[in-house]
Amino acid sequence: MKKTLFVFGLAMITLVGCKNEEKKEVINAETIDEVVSDVVDEHNSQNSLDWSGVYEGTLPCADCEGIKTVIELKEDNTYTISQTYLKGPENTEEFKNNGTFSWDEAGSKVILKNGEETSQYKVGENQITMLNANGEMAEGELADFYILKKK
Repeated sequence: MKKTLFVFGLAMITLVGCKNEEKKEVINAETIDEVVSDVVDEHNSQNSLDWSGVYEGTLPCADCEGIKTVIELKEDNTYTISQTYLKGPENTEEFKNNGTFSWDEAGSKVILKNGEETSQYKVGENQITMLNANGEMAEGELADFYILKKK
């Protein structure tokens, strides 16, 4: 009987003393990138920023000193735009227009529509940036001139 208890006790100590080795996953930069790309961020310019208001700036112009531009984005998805072509101290041309705008799927760009004409702007904190026809931001020396600041 003592031998049986001794063997039983030894077996218990052996079982308790054994570690259950778990397979541990190594996390590296590639794994983190995969996890981060799977996380969907529901915040965007449309639902996170105070985007309605008046924006102004002077856009580049090929044959004039610049185009003074004022855009008002309204909560009801309408806009007004005033563009003044600066051709010299006494020579300016002003165009005013209005229409409706919509948001892109990501909620980061507004698309201004007026009949057949459209223009796109990326909405940021207290500014909008005019985009090219492909919806891309300007690059190079003149890139900052495509930004309209909120008043």
